[in-house]
Amino acid sequence: MITTALTSQVRNNLAAVIVGSGYTAAQPRYMQWGTGISPALGTDVTISSPAGNRVAVSGTFASTLTTNDTLVLTAALTSNGPQVITNIGLFNGQASSADTMLASQLNPGATTLVVTDASSFPSSYPFFVQAFSEVITVVTGTGNTWTVQRASNDSPVSTNVIPAGTRVVGGNNTANGKLFLKSSFTDGVVLNPGDTMVISASIEFI
Repeated sequence: MITTALTSQVRNNLAAVIVGSGYTAAQPRYMQWGTGISPALGTDVTISSPAGNRVAVSGTFASTLTTNDTLVLTAALTSNGPQVITNIGLFNGQASSADTMLASQLNPGATTLVVTDASSFPSSYPFFVQAFSEVITVVTGTGNTWTVQRASNDSPVSTNVIPAGTRVVGGNNTANGKLFLKSSFTDGVVLNPGDTMVISASIEFI
């Protein structure tokens, strides 16, 4: 089964288009895949365990029910090693996400987060990171220790311990850019080194 979600920021922007104000859409220009287990949610700000570089998409219009009511975005991604692809995302920027791991477990309700290496993240605050499905706001920090606010962007709060070694991926206000859409697959796609997969995402307005 494939689950696809337009992110909350994109839905907010589309609503702003209708009323003619506040439109700052994240245009979907690049695709990236991931190998993590988290399902696609509207509250996501990045994909689950990004793998490989982002690839530019080509866009065409298709007619499903009415003329040009569907936007089809396509990219060809090549595997650089054996991996199981579980999710893809469309982004407005080409730079890969800032990425690190938890140096120690994050307990439910904890507001201090320690990572193994914060060097790829901004030195100005705030910014979003995501661990599993929870979006976390980094309010301030010193070295690899951050002070955070939990369950940001209306994301689900982690009620269990998030273990050390969990990937922490940058979201808004990092090199990540803006996530437009995310799709997750219940059954992952097994790839060998050099395998190429052509992925098309169709966005239909009905």
